[in-house]
Amino acid sequence: MLQKITLSVVVALLLIFNCFVILKMDQEYSRGARLASTSIIFFLLLWQNSYSKKMVSAFLLLLLSDILLFYYEYPLVNMLTFLSRTVAYSLLILAVVPELRNLRTNLFQKLVFVFVLVLNGSMLVVLMDMVPDKFLYTGLDYLFYAYGSVMIGMVIAAVSYSNRYANKISFYYTGALLCLVFADVSSFIGYYLEFDAFYVPDRIFYLLGIAGLVRFASFSRSHKAVPQLESL
Repeated sequence: MLQKITLSVVVALLLIFNCFVILKMDQEYSRGARLASTSIIFFLLLWQNSYSKKMVSAFLLLLLSDILLFYYEYPLVNMLTFLSRTVAYSLLILAVVPELRNLRTNLFQKLVFVFVLVLNGSMLVVLMDMVPDKFLYTGLDYLFYAYGSVMIGMVIAAVSYSNRYANKISFYYTGALLCLVFADVSSFIGYYLEFDAFYVPDRIFYLLGIAGLVRFASFSRSHKAVPQLESL
């Protein structure tokens, strides 16, 4: 209970601090606030002493991407940032794959899955076309599509996990992954489309997302699937 209260208080303070920095200071300070916030929440993950190697590795990669953000305008660093986040998000998906192996789907659900996949894939193409020329470099499109595909995978994993277990554990996992997706969409709009107002929801969703991962990691995953909800 103490750790839960501590996490809630720390996240609330970080939300206030980050919003203030974003609204009142330059982007460099905003990136510093993000790195400091990720470091603090990562410390809370280690402090609770309940986590998997995949979760720790994902956090370390998110920390690396936050460091790389200070030099994000350089193509090579930009590429490494995309790669580190792509691998981090892949690890978050892999963390629950063993618990989804027996997930059952019928033909209709599979068709819906294919439709959603095609729709989101088309959106990735549209978003890539919206990136101004000044941000383009060789290979960005491939990195962006790989990154976007993993984000789609996160949504599928989150919804599947929620439907299979429908409990507090799945709530935090689903909420965390969806917040990270919303954060990255807001970040894309803020940075590449140059709508600065989106940096605030980006940071809010991001902090809630990684805090949700800490709460998710605190639970023992010996739960059983709800028989009526084992399909997507």
